[in-house]
Amino acid sequence: MFHFLIFLPKKLARVTSGGRFIAEIDGLRFLAIFPVLIQHLSERLLAYTPLSFEGVEENFAAYAASRGFIGVYIFFVISGFVLALPFAAHHLRDAKAVSLKNYFWRRLTRLEPPYIILMTFFFLVLINMRSDSFQELFPHYLASIFYLHNIIYESYTPINPVAWSLEIEIQFYLLAPLLGTLLFRIKHKTGRRVVQVATILLILLAQQYFGWYISSMKMTILGNLHLFLIGFLLADIFLIEWKNGWSKSYGWDLLTLIMLPVPFFFWRHDFLNWMIFPFLLLIVFVGVFKSRYINRFFTNPWITAIGGMCYTIYLIHLPLAELMFRLTHQITLGQAYLPNLLLQMAIFLPVVFAVSILVFFALEKPCMDKHWPEKLRGNLRKALYRLKTY
Repeated sequence: MFHFLIFLPKKLARVTSGGRFIAEIDGLRFLAIFPVLIQHLSERLLAYTPLSFEGVEENFAAYAASRGFIGVYIFFVISGFVLALPFAAHHLRDAKAVSLKNYFWRRLTRLEPPYIILMTFFFLVLINMRSDSFQELFPHYLASIFYLHNIIYESYTPINPVAWSLEIEIQFYLLAPLLGTLLFRIKHKTGRRVVQVATILLILLAQQYFGWYISSMKMTILGNLHLFLIGFLLADIFLIEWKNGWSKSYGWDLLTLIMLPVPFFFWRHDFLNWMIFPFLLLIVFVGVFKSRYINRFFTNPWITAIGGMCYTIYLIHLPLAELMFRLTHQITLGQAYLPNLLLQMAIFLPVVFAVSILVFFALEKPCMDKHWPEKLRGNLRKALYRLKTY
């Protein structure tokens, strides 16, 4: 058992297309997914528990749990960083040009199979478990599969509500090559970063002026583009700093420790907070890279393993939470909110991680191999050949 626990994180480690693994990014993925899990768990606790939590609206623990949606914004920054790297490397470090055909094909083969299989499974489960008919749910299913539910219905999909953020991710995947070419073709470092920051500020001002952050546009790329561009700015900093040696210091430990909780409690819709919030996230990201002890935590093999399978966790955790609370909502510990949340966490988190490991190995990790379509075609040919020879 001990041998298994030591080697499991290595088995869970993600396979990257470029062959370069950045442990800090998977650590930040853990930072993103964990609060999302806690928020959705807290929402189910408040919705289904037989207890009546007095004054829960003023409860600090309940408020902290409700800020889990910040994890989605962290995911957007991570996506901006990851997608920017190959374009930044090409323009800033003379790496080979990005093939748009390979770029789009890789995202199709990496992300679509787990998404389509799991969304189809949840669709079939809903038809059998709820009163919704096939005719009622099927249009929502189709809109979700083609990442159009936010645009068509301006609401969360009933198939799996968390898919709203994946639709925004897809919109940015389409836009990233153009942005990468425009922003990273500027060779002068200071001028390039001034343009990047100015672009982010202009988008933030447009969001305020047109109300994109509170209207239905908040569920599109227009309401979230600034976060992806923070990832672009981080990629710029990372490439230039890494080239000269990415130095770490205890001062960054102190700053990052202070700053880590700030974005979760600072986020507001008012003008000043909305303008500052994305740059607070940038400080936290840089701190994870440049700190010593905090960097060790976020690059711990278990933390990076959990963060590395965040796509699977994100896709399955909400339907799993709905199912589990049907079984566990009567299990209580006193009358207070926090002990009951901790109890449900102790029950739910091991289950969601265990199920995620199984789904990750079955669906997601095979798709991390960029050659899996060719291997699948080869195996199918071999199977057909054997059938013909019998």
